[in-house]
Amino acid sequence: MMRNAVTCDRESCLALSLEPEEPENTRFEDLIVEAGWVLRPAVVVLPGYPGAPDVLAHLCPACAAERGPVLERGECPTCAGATEDLDTGSTCRYCRKVVPHLADKWC
Repeated sequence: MMRNAVTCDRESCLALSLEPEEPENTRFEDLIVEAGWVLRPAVVVLPGYPGAPDVLAHLCPACAAERGPVLERGECPTCAGATEDLDTGSTCRYCRKVVPHLADKWC
């Protein structure tokens, strides 16, 4: 099965978002914008950002918040960045997305 994907256009950024395997009734573009990805003309993005004025640029949530670029891949469902386990849950080092820990069923 072929799936859509989006990558960050910022130099050296490894951020990636894949379309869900199970189709939803929501367009992929709407899902990535909801997750914090930015789609905008390249002329209004960060200094040194490559691109032509008539080309839409993809900017990951970390780069959009100036916490990027994503330098290490991991398990983040939003940008595929590296995560660390904190008390609040698995937290992305870059976009700061938090995935709560599952409750321990054996306690």
